[in-house]
Amino acid sequence: MFYKFIFIVLLITNFLEAKEPTLAILRNVYSNDFQQFTYKNYSFICRPYGIATLEDVYRSPSVSSVCKEHIDKFYIQNPLLKHLSASLLKIFQMYHITFKDGKCLIHAKGLKTLSEILVDNGIAVKEKYLKDEIYGYKLDKAQKKASFLKKGLHKDKVLRNCMIFYRGD
Repeated sequence: MFYKFIFIVLLITNFLEAKEPTLAILRNVYSNDFQQFTYKNYSFICRPYGIATLEDVYRSPSVSSVCKEHIDKFYIQNPLLKHLSASLLKIFQMYHITFKDGKCLIHAKGLKTLSEILVDNGIAVKEKYLKDEIYGYKLDKAQKKASFLKKGLHKDKVLRNCMIFYRGD
């Protein structure tokens, strides 16, 4: 009887402490690494957590014009990858978002995050010093798969080198 009472108290305590997921409405997709969401009456921009995208490299002032030309060429040859987030995410749809280190984990396909999808398609790589064990493992796994299958930037040696230079490897 005493054990049942403790079990019920623990169950109720866990239920009361459970936090609801943040469900935000997608308002706009600017690029693979910028999305605008609304939560209640607050509008905010999300950037995918734990990754560096080709767009990050392109915007960096320290990256050479050769890298930028290769990124332009890559996206001309792969227009679907340039707009992958826009084709995947639906405007006015609600998405579960977790905030981490000023960025967002957007659950785009069930448990799979937008960050994983971008890495899996070879248009982003895991941040070099990511200290998140769970998502770090998921992003490592997606990156190894993309590299093995020569997807996206992994099939172009210059793009790979640009990303290595950008990340400081």
